[in-house]
Amino acid sequence: MDIEYSFTRPIPPDELHRLFALTDWTNTRTTADIQTLLANSVCVGAWQGNELVGFARAITDDLTRAFIEDVIVAEDRRGRGIGLALLRALLGRLSHVQEIALGCEKQLIGYYEQVGFVKHDQTHMHIWKGFDWAH
Repeated sequence: MDIEYSFTRPIPPDELHRLFALTDWTNTRTTADIQTLLANSVCVGAWQGNELVGFARAITDDLTRAFIEDVIVAEDRRGRGIGLALLRALLGRLSHVQEIALGCEKQLIGYYEQVGFVKHDQTHMHIWKGFDWAH
């Protein structure tokens, strides 16, 4: 069955919660957290029939900056190009934005280079409040 990539198909928070449970960086998010991020991000879902099998989003001002977050594919669908297709769809939607960035672990640099990202040696700084910051 083919995969459909959609920016307009509603993403049920409980379906996304199922995917988020698969990763260390998203598994503490609540359904309320997910509703907020869906409402405030550019989101693309990968659907196989009625099943959400992948997701990616960007936080953006839709002009000068965008930051890609949460590229996730169901474990049993990984290695089939779904993640790269999600990224390509998101990059197409953001093609008019001046700068698109993301953060990743070193072992994923080559993966993101496949869609045009370039490793930047600028220092990355952030304020980290931990996983339980809002709860």
